[in-house]
Amino acid sequence: MAVVRKLFLKRFRLKSLRTKIILSFAGLSLIPLILLAFLSYYTYLEILQQNVRTYTETVINRVERNLQIYLSDLERILELRNDYYILQYLKLSLIDDIEGNQKYTYRLWENLNNIKKYKTDLREVAITTLKGVKIGCYGVTNVDLSQNNLFQILANRTTQDNTMAIYGPHDDWLGGKVFSVGCAIYGDYDNFLGIMSIDVELDLLARICRDIRLGKSGYVTLVDQNGQIIFHPQPELIGKSVGLLLGNPVGESWRSGYYTHGNRVIMGKTLPLANWSIIGISDRAELIAEMTTVARMSFALIVGSIIVVILVALLLSGVLTKPLKELQASMRAAADNLNTIVPVRTDDEIGQLGRAFNQMLTQIRQLMRQSVQEQKKLRQIEMQVLQEQIKPHFIYNTLEVIIGLLETDQNEDVIKMVEALGAFFRISLSQGRELISIKEEVDHVCNYLYIQKLRHGEKYDYRIEVEDGIVHFKTLKLLLQPLVENAIYHGVRSLVSNEGLIVVRGYRTEETICFEVSDNGRGMPADLVMALNRSLRGEQPEDQAKHGYGLRNVHERIVLAFGQEYGLWLTSTLDQGTRVVLRLPMIKGDERVERRSG
Repeated sequence: MAVVRKLFLKRFRLKSLRTKIILSFAGLSLIPLILLAFLSYYTYLEILQQNVRTYTETVINRVERNLQIYLSDLERILELRNDYYILQYLKLSLIDDIEGNQKYTYRLWENLNNIKKYKTDLREVAITTLKGVKIGCYGVTNVDLSQNNLFQILANRTTQDNTMAIYGPHDDWLGGKVFSVGCAIYGDYDNFLGIMSIDVELDLLARICRDIRLGKSGYVTLVDQNGQIIFHPQPELIGKSVGLLLGNPVGESWRSGYYTHGNRVIMGKTLPLANWSIIGISDRAELIAEMTTVARMSFALIVGSIIVVILVALLLSGVLTKPLKELQASMRAAADNLNTIVPVRTDDEIGQLGRAFNQMLTQIRQLMRQSVQEQKKLRQIEMQVLQEQIKPHFIYNTLEVIIGLLETDQNEDVIKMVEALGAFFRISLSQGRELISIKEEVDHVCNYLYIQKLRHGEKYDYRIEVEDGIVHFKTLKLLLQPLVENAIYHGVRSLVSNEGLIVVRGYRTEETICFEVSDNGRGMPADLVMALNRSLRGEQPEDQAKHGYGLRNVHERIVLAFGQEYGLWLTSTLDQGTRVVLRLPMIKGDERVERRSG
């Protein structure tokens, strides 16, 4: 696709954005629409076939459901065959107990007549004995069992079968058309005693199926198990063979399936309880004609859409290209001059693009200035850190103390001091690592305080209080030592008494790790504390801050590494002492420190 596009552009030299917009809109719109115009008609035909089938199936299912409901009602009525009076009557009829039969006959006749009153569409409800005695709604009669087809169907079953049997349609003794349903009645030891039967007017089927239509001229018909029409909208076809309707179908395919015959769509479904078939017949040309109209309307809509797309492409290309050309010219100028400003005249996406471009240029200028300043400041701070790592006077003073201890034979203190000094410088260097564990940082401060206490004797004491839960977190190295050094030289060393105390505390607050370095030294006046805090926050120029170089060094290292929300805060009261609070993020394991600006 990309190769074709390149060849097309090269062939026609489409360098104009307006031309590309017109062709893009036209190509993206016309090609799919034209394809849709050709494919839609055939798609509609396919959809039609599916819709016809679905619609026909839905109608037949509705007919089936209605018939099934009615037959189920008849089946529930037939469950009365196990009534006590019915069973006793049939048992006594086997032994010709006339007196016993008379005892139950009237009661039996009354129950059967009540059923017919409850369900008025029943022609007759009857009990027939093995000797041909029939008790029905119209009294007691004798019947020829050999001519009673329903009785023969039930009697010829080889095993006890409680399912309902259906026979008909046929003429009843009144000359009307009915169909019969019935069940066998069994006594003790599965003895066949007789049957219970129900005659239903055939017109009931007409009431269920008469108003069902498939389209304008389609209809539903019922066919019995022998292929004879039970119901048809044309009464003269009732009793005829289904072959007259279906064109002599092959086998029993018409009972269950979907197919076309000529211009007709035919679907059949078998009714389980009756072994009848429901057949829907519709006119295919009639339904296709309706869909053809829809297809033509859709095609006309597509053609109209094509015309609209072309007009919109022409209009839109002119509206879009003019401000884009102005923006293009300004962007080219910005390549040589970052002070360029793009003129913005609209509030649409192009205007937003111009504003975003102007903001980008402003941010680039700010970032360039900020980058120069931060790089300069970073080099200064790193240099200061390097200088703070190794202080010659600290080394000289420490070595003098060691010599003095050796001269007085305090060898044990010499060993401890040398070990502390070695550990101090080992952590200071840290093999070039930027991050060390909080445990290492605390150990470094402990070694420093130990060495300083040996140097200054009993001048002051110190206490380390660090929560165990934070020692596994990481921090920048050499943060606490400058704070402790300030506490010694500007705090407790100037005390007249030997009651100086330096306390280093470490604890966790929510998602922050805090350190406090406090002393009970001489403290500072409020204006100096305010000036130092303002200097730490960049609210006072560094050249105006005469104190606190070590504090600023630590603070700026933290801010550069972790952001403005972290750093130092200083509180002090004159003649009472000073406290420095240090806030750090919680850094685990191998997390890297990213240099942050601002």
